[in-house]
Amino acid sequence: MKKEQKKLLFFLTLLFLILNGIVYAITESQKNEKISAEFHEKLKNLETHYRILLHNQSILADAAYMSTVMKEEFISIMKKAQNASKEQTELLRNELHNLLKLKYDNLAMQGVLQYQILFPNNVSFIRMHKPSKYGDDLSNVREDFVYTNKYKLPVRAFTQGRVSHGFRNTYPIFAPDSAYLGAIEVSFSSDEIQNNLTNISQIYTHFLVKKTIFEAKKWSLDDLIAQYSQSTEHKDYMLSVNKKNRQNDFSLNINRGFKDTQNEINRGIKSQKSFSIYTRSNKNEIIISSFLPIFDFTNNEVYAWLVSYEKSAFVYETIELTNYTRIIFFVLILILTYLVYRLMMQTYATHRKHKLVNDILNSTDNIMFITDFKKITFINRSFRDFFAISSPEEFKIIYGSASNMFLAHEGYLHDQLRLNNESFIDLIKNTQEEDRVVLIRDKVLNNKSFNITISKLTSSSTEDYLVTLTDITKMKEKEYKIEKKVYIDGLTEIYNRTKFDEVLQNELNRAKRYSTQLSLSIIDIDDFKQFNDDYGHLIGDEVLIMLTENISSQLRLTDTFARWGGEEFVILFPETSQKEALFICEKLRESVATKPHSTAGNITASFGVTEFTEGDTIESIFKRCDEALYLAKNQGKNRVCAK
Repeated sequence: MKKEQKKLLFFLTLLFLILNGIVYAITESQKNEKISAEFHEKLKNLETHYRILLHNQSILADAAYMSTVMKEEFISIMKKAQNASKEQTELLRNELHNLLKLKYDNLAMQGVLQYQILFPNNVSFIRMHKPSKYGDDLSNVREDFVYTNKYKLPVRAFTQGRVSHGFRNTYPIFAPDSAYLGAIEVSFSSDEIQNNLTNISQIYTHFLVKKTIFEAKKWSLDDLIAQYSQSTEHKDYMLSVNKKNRQNDFSLNINRGFKDTQNEINRGIKSQKSFSIYTRSNKNEIIISSFLPIFDFTNNEVYAWLVSYEKSAFVYETIELTNYTRIIFFVLILILTYLVYRLMMQTYATHRKHKLVNDILNSTDNIMFITDFKKITFINRSFRDFFAISSPEEFKIIYGSASNMFLAHEGYLHDQLRLNNESFIDLIKNTQEEDRVVLIRDKVLNNKSFNITISKLTSSSTEDYLVTLTDITKMKEKEYKIEKKVYIDGLTEIYNRTKFDEVLQNELNRAKRYSTQLSLSIIDIDDFKQFNDDYGHLIGDEVLIMLTENISSQLRLTDTFARWGGEEFVILFPETSQKEALFICEKLRESVATKPHSTAGNITASFGVTEFTEGDTIESIFKRCDEALYLAKNQGKNRVCAK
């Protein structure tokens, strides 16, 4: 007998380890897939905003260049300075400084760091950002100047200068007679990128600059425009200290996390490709760090990295849900494995088995009882504690049959789901294992979710089953939070089209069944494309959010407001006539028109309204409402029309 017990124990242990290994592998794969998707989204978001900012800077730099070289006085000074004596050059420099000072002051207010003019031989003629420093040869410092003066072509690149790094825009200077006069630089610091990402996009970033682009002795010079300190991310990079956020570096809270992920960071930096990692902060928050490479002048080597830090509740919840899932499956597999072991040992000691089973049932936190789903014959300690009863007889007085304890609720098993002549046991068996979930109210009237498993007692002469209820309330709550993201528009945080389709179908069914009124409105922001073209997508997004908040604050709790797509929105008005919906939409239209955006100015919207009529489908009511919107647009926009 002992030999058989050892074989059984070995087999069940092996099975237990295999099943838990499978659960771990599946949950790890799902977790990594979700986190990778989140990484991709964060990197895409960072790169998009970064490219937009660089584009805006290039537009400003081009405008500054063109307005400078178009000045006749500027070209005249540059021509005279080509072969001027030292004294004459000094006078011309002062004259040029006076000519460009106001322009530089305006450019500096718009984020320009350096505004510099060089002779064709790469000698600095004037630094508007530091007029006292001039006459030095930058041939061995600024390869962008060397390239522009040699090939007479403009350059845009991230480069390191004598005293700072920056995003350089270097242009050739030509006289009207095509004589070459030198080069002009309009550059921006990484601080400007960081500040814009923080203030406009709410993305916290800093720059890591490669040590080798400076001579080692120069990293601590007092005349460095940008200040640096050793980065915590990588030993070969220096942190460019943002003057406005010197004491508020996001990475200070995740130093411990960087130590745990140092190998990942090293591999990512070595690859010279964008990548993301996640770490836990000192406050146990999940922080996603996204690394965007900034290449050198030749586009062959990474000189710097733009690093963003964003809290991620999604990754935190994904990790927590994965851990909860593993724990639950571990407990379930452990319990089922142990039960199998006990059942197989029944042939050895029947009377001893009953005592041991009772001890096991009473030692677990799971609710367990024996029943044929009409009468309960055994309950464990967790069952008694949950319902605050002392015996199966007391339970029968309060609840009647065992299946009466299960509340009728969508997504849960209960008596009302049984088909003709189908028992509750058959209902459970005919339900897929992952859907075998019940809802029970405890002694303090709180609803709890349980996974239900049943095991037939082969030794019993009746149709008795051992029922196990495993509390999965927390897991169901987390699943609900994750599923909720499917129905919410990421930008405006109102319902999306998927959710609106579900609500509309339900409301149409209700209107048909009970003959109630139902109205629909489609809203389209007037000339929205023009906002994007004139002010950029960031301002366009602000307009969408502002309109959403304005309309949401004025709707009733029974109304459903959703983003249909782009600049189109929809509102569903249950138990509302077309006349009442027209009145509501007119108020909304006036409210939108009287609240201008701080940058884009006046905003207007057109409304199409219709109501449900007998025989309507989703397609027909939307078609009619869209025609009403088209009518509003054709009649001059900023109006409400019905059909």
